[in-house]
This record gives sequence, structure tokens and C-alpha cells, in this order.
Amino acid sequence: MTSTVTILETVDRGDVTKVVVEVKTDEIFSVEGERLDSPDRGSDYHQGLHGNRVNHKHNRRTSVDTIWLSNPYTQADLDAKVQELTTEADSTDVEHFEQDTATVQERMFVDGASEKLFYEVSKAPHALLDEFTTAFPAESLSDISLISTPSYHNVLGDDVISTFRWEDDVAGLTVDGVKLIARSRKYCMALRKKYDRCYTFANGETFTFLPDGCTPLAKSFHTNLDDGLVLPDFYDVYFSGDAATIEAAFDLPPRAGNETTYYAVTVVDGRVKRAKQYCYDNAGAFYDWSGTVVRAAENHGVDL
Repeated sequence: MTSTVTILETVDRGDVTKVVVEVKTDEIFSVEGERLDSPDRGSDYHQGLHGNRVNHKHNRRTSVDTIWLSNPYTQADLDAKVQELTTEADSTDVEHFEQDTATVQERMFVDGASEKLFYEVSKAPHALLDEFTTAFPAESLSDISLISTPSYHNVLGDDVISTFRWEDDVAGLTVDGVKLIARSRKYCMALRKKYDRCYTFANGETFTFLPDGCTPLAKSFHTNLDDGLVLPDFYDVYFSGDAATIEAAFDLPPRAGNETTYYAVTVVDGRVKRAKQYCYDNAGAFYDWSGTVVRAAENHGVDL
């Protein structure tokens, strides 16, 4: 099998170059779980499969991956990275499409687009884990419980991978005496720097930029972990509310999870810089924000 590679984007960011590639496999055809050569779809054989209701599948694996190259780089450097992706794609077999697809813990959209996916580390795509460990070789995946695909952060001007760490999965989490609901470690992919986002209680605060009827659940602040990283002054507010009202207020397309949907806005100088929709299709790690806040409040003795 030979995969097709398309360069979607090349961005020079000074010390590094970001190359976004699409890798698409040939068709992977199977009958009753057995891989066979792809037939002519108009052939009597193929029509017979349909007529006799034989279980058969026409699958094709497509992935979009980000490659980071230190400048200056050569074509050989790029070819080597692409070869790693095509080798993985070319190893795809029927079993790949039989896997449980309910491994995505969260789908997040920024301003209606730019989807970010969260996975359990043990079920995350290999290409994502390779991208992360290449950028941050000193980090151990065994310390991380959940990891996201890269998402461009227009306030930071960088692609960011978000993680949750096992060490923070404790009741009564605090940082510098501040009572937290949760904490997420963020990795800036081009800058090769990291920081923590701390989620604390939003009770008692008024956010005039939220539509009427919304319920604030949490507010974030940040802890810088690396020298050389300058974090802009911004924070996020996380909330629930009526979907139609929120979509109209922030000019968002309709998006909803099968189980729950929550929202957030990034705020700079008192103004909303971007709006986010969090969609949960299964009862997974994140889907019940309201319940998470209540449990954290009980652990901390905080009145909501």
C-alpha cells in the first residue's frame, strides 16, 4: 500500500518551521473482516455483495499531522519526517477500523472552527504522542493522563498541546494557597515552553460579557514554568447556558455534544478575544463540568 502525501501548510517561525501534511492511504477493502483487493464497484461481484447483504467495507485512513523542523532544514530532513508518517499509515490494516471510536474525551471548537480533541494517553494517536515527545523529549507520557491535539492559540501566537497530569488528580488541589478545581499543563509547540493553567472558582464574580442566563463555573489564571516564556495578560471564563443564546451572542455555529456541551471565552483587557464550545459525546473524563465544580467545592469547603 502506498499513501498519498499533500503539504497543506508551511510556516517559517524563525527557529523552527511548521509543516502541516495530509497523509491518505489507498482504499482498504474487507469482506467479513478479511482484507481483499479492492473490486470494481460496478462489477457483478461487488453488486452481489450488496444484493446478498454481505458485510463488507471500503475504508481509507486520512490524517493531518504537524511536523516541526529546526531551521535551517533540508529536503532530506522533511522527507525523513514524512516517511515516518507514511510508514505508519501504510501499516494500517482492517483491525484499525474495528477499534472503538469512543476514545475522544472532548471536542473543543474555537470560534466555531479549529477543532481540538482530547484523548486518554493510552488511546491517543501515535502520531500525536510522537509529535509531543519530539517537541518535549524530557517529558514522560507516564506522568500524563490526558492529552490534546495541538490547537492554535491566537493570544499566544502558537500551537498548544494541553495535558492533564496524574499528580493533579487529587481532592483539594491547591497552588500557592489558592483552591483549585483542576490544573492543566500547556505546551507551546514552537516556543518549546510550558505553563500551567489553573482553574479556580468563579462564584461571587460578575462577568458582564456573558449573555443573560449563563452560569459561570470557573475562571483561569496561569503559572509560568519556563524561563524565556512571556505570557500575555489573559484569562478564561468557563460557563454553561442556553446554546442558542450563547451561539447568537458570540456568532458561533450550532455545535453540541451527544451528552453535554459547555462554553468558555478568553478575555484580554476586559474584552472577549475568542469563544469556545466544548462538546462531549460520551460520559467521559470531562463531560460533567457542573458536577466537577460541586465536588471540588465540597472538598475545599467552598460555598457556591
